[in-house]
Amino acid sequence: MDPRSFLKVTILLMLIPALICLFLPPGTIANSYTTIMHPLALLIGALLSLRVASIYKSWLRRAFIFLSLFLFFMMLANIDPLMEILRAVFGDLLFPLFVLIMQWTTYAMLVISSICILKVTELREISTGGRIAITAVCFLGILIVTYHIPSLIEEVAVFHVIYTISLLLIRLTDVAIVIMLVPVVILYAQQMRLEGRESLTFTTVICGIILSLTDAYVYEISFGVPLYVIAREVCHTGSILDALYVFSYLIIAAGLYVHKRYDEWGFDMVEQALSRG
Repeated sequence: MDPRSFLKVTILLMLIPALICLFLPPGTIANSYTTIMHPLALLIGALLSLRVASIYKSWLRRAFIFLSLFLFFMMLANIDPLMEILRAVFGDLLFPLFVLIMQWTTYAMLVISSICILKVTELREISTGGRIAITAVCFLGILIVTYHIPSLIEEVAVFHVIYTISLLLIRLTDVAIVIMLVPVVILYAQQMRLEGRESLTFTTVICGIILSLTDAYVYEISFGVPLYVIAREVCHTGSILDALYVFSYLIIAAGLYVHKRYDEWGFDMVEQALSRG
């Protein structure tokens, strides 16, 4: 079995559970499907990342352990009943602060994972194509941040100032994380190509993470819907945004699964070729 072909087919198949969101009857059915699929896909990704960590040593082992923790915390944030319990415990005043701390903790896991990845890459010079990709992502980040500025004053008038500031900080953190991830995956891919090793699966994982971090902002800019409205009225309704989230979470899991099986399948292909000879 060709792992690269398997990964491409798997990514296409991941469109099916994502597109199901768009065809479910609005209301209870769509809500139940998305509230289950979002944390379930992240949980699968977290467990697969731990499996991948088991095949490595030193920095790569740590990288995938912290990636697993990142996905696990993301999963917790997507469990609506848990968030409602925490809101009741902390109250409307402190809950936004708790969410912000949890968000930072989640992103800290991803940052540490990225640092561990960089520890195994000897290359530090990014190719021309890589620089173009970084420039494009920086432009997207600037657009995401500046788009929010006009509505910031309006949100302060509607919500508590702590809640509004927390949303702004989360937005800035999301942008910073996405911009950071691009050179990480580019340097890793360049290092793997230099060593004649596989990089597509890890690139798939990072692309899934970047997509998951930017879905809501792209939706906000494309449809002109404020982020707080998206959180309350768009998420878990069977919307395009729900489909994007399901797809991004599932391709993270798909990339990790194929990454875990890549060497095993590669050995099988070599054995089959030798047996035919």
